Amino acid sequence: MPPQKIIAQVESHRELARDIFEKTFRLVEPAELQYEAGNYVSLRVADGKTPAVFRAYTFASDGHDPQTFKIIFKLFRTESGEEGRGSGFLKNLKVGESAEFFGPAGVGSFVPKMGDESPLWLLGTGTGIAPLCAVATKLSRAKSSRPIKLFLGVSFAEEIFYLAEFEKLKKENPNFNFTIAVSRPPQDFSGISGRLPEVLAQTDIPRNLEVLICGSEVSAAGIKNKLIELGVPAENIDAEGYGAV
Repeated sequence: MPPQKIIAQVESHRELARDIFEKTFRLVEPAELQYEAGNYVSLRVADGKTPAVFRAYTFASDGHDPQTFKIIFKLFRTESGEEGRGSGFLKNLKVGESAEFFGPAGVGSFVPKMGDESPLWLLGTGTGIAPLCAVATKLSRAKSSRPIKLFLGVSFAEEIFYLAEFEKLKKENPNFNFTIAVSRPPQDFSGISGRLPEVLAQTDIPRNLEVLICGSEVSAAGIKNKLIELGVPAENIDAEGYGAV
């Protein structure tokens, strides 16, 4: 089946941290979209340049509202300072403007086991946290009793985002907890320091752990390798990496 063409209008735009943005889209055509946590859409970058390009963005929303979807993305720049075609186009879309997408796609990726009671860890670096937020929200909305722990890794303290959202989810779901780690903290930083593999090496690994990982290709591979080294079976780990867009 070919991908479904989707026209959606920007409903809201937020700058979450330095060069990290959130956009919420409202469906125009079709009026509703059925999608799951972990699915993604491909954006047609209508910037007037040739050849035309498409960029994939994973939903940060869990599909509970079929009339909207949310995307978190980082603005990438070339060495000369030029904005990336996908992220630059997306950032510059104004509230009320429309964009063309295709999807949803990614069936089977990051879809949580709803009836499972085993511990679930969600490990993301930067905007790779998007599908993991959707998974945590979906399980919490379903009143799942699974112990869920989310790890967000960022390079700098000023790149921390969604702290209020994580605190709200923790308040609503007693089975949810989270850790934010900064790999290059300032001298006066009082939070958790280090890359996620270093943080994991100092964390107790529960039995029967299921792990979902999303981030850059390098960071996702590094996190997965560390977990395997710590005794988590490879078949219990679902890791997805991405490149600059």
